[in-house]
Amino acid sequence: MKWKYVLLAACIFFIAVLQSTVLDYARVFNVKPNLFILFIISFALIRGNVEGATVGFFTGLTQDIISGKMLGFYALMGLYLGLAAGSLNKRLYRENIIVVIFFSFVSTLAYESVVYLTYEWGIYFFSSLVKNQIDILFALKNIILPEAVYNSVVSVFMHAIVIRLTDRFESAEKPVGKY
Repeated sequence: MKWKYVLLAACIFFIAVLQSTVLDYARVFNVKPNLFILFIISFALIRGNVEGATVGFFTGLTQDIISGKMLGFYALMGLYLGLAAGSLNKRLYRENIIVVIFFSFVSTLAYESVVYLTYEWGIYFFSSLVKNQIDILFALKNIILPEAVYNSVVSVFMHAIVIRLTDRFESAEKPVGKY
């Protein structure tokens, strides 16, 4: 049971390393996929809302530590994302790849829109008022939509990895019958 948490922590650490180093070279249209979002969605769809929210919180906390902007913002976003994706666990066929692709697209749109509106828009709000322009449509067209499409493509691979990971969890949690 304890090795499950160690394995999850190792996965989150590995995703953080990939996100901050290797994926900078995998940019398409100057956008890279957000593996944090994809891991939270895939894990929550398979394991449910409680485990999804927990993994979302710790994944978001890791993203907070890496970004260094404000501690707790991404943790709260990951918690809500894991809770929302996990609540669909019993209603949908969780291993259907179309569900994963669709939910990755919609979640990325919502997640990145909130991030843009709070961080970027909040920082540049007063300068935009002075210039009399707000670049929400620019961000939607050039950052948020391409990232949502990119995340949808990468979610196929991430979901396959998470399914294999959770299968190991479930096989280890089964009681061993000794006669």
